[in-house]
Amino acid sequence: MSGEKLLIRVATESDLHTAYKLMAELGYPDLSLARFTPIYNSVLTHSAMTLIVAEGSDGDVLGLASISRRPQLRLTADLITIDELVVADRARGRGVGRALLEHVKSMAQDTGARRLELETNRARESYRRGFYAKNGFTEAYSAVMRIDFNAPKD
Repeated sequence: MSGEKLLIRVATESDLHTAYKLMAELGYPDLSLARFTPIYNSVLTHSAMTLIVAEGSDGDVLGLASISRRPQLRLTADLITIDELVVADRARGRGVGRALLEHVKSMAQDTGARRLELETNRARESYRRGFYAKNGFTEAYSAVMRIDFNAPKD
């Protein structure tokens, strides 16, 4: 990352507004701070979740990743999922995403997880430029099935 050192650390309550801004940069139209805040706090305290941030040497948070860990019968081991991964627009292409992924890969290996997965949109720039493949991920031959329920209005 242009010689700058990154600190990857567990997020805290004081990172709330930065995390909200980072998630908003991904373009989610229904994101509101009123709904984001309790979910953010829930992620911080949930036993199966970890939220990490990448902090520059100046203390500026440049990216985040939320991670879930849960046992899977079919794997007879734990599955680690990267639920969200975002790098600030101003920091893209500087190694922040790679540093977050490397940290999560180390976490997964250290805990004995059997698999590390993430879901991404093929229209995202990171997918189109092969970011995940360059970082060791292979595309699974599977379909994501979902039912979206209406989000509460503020």
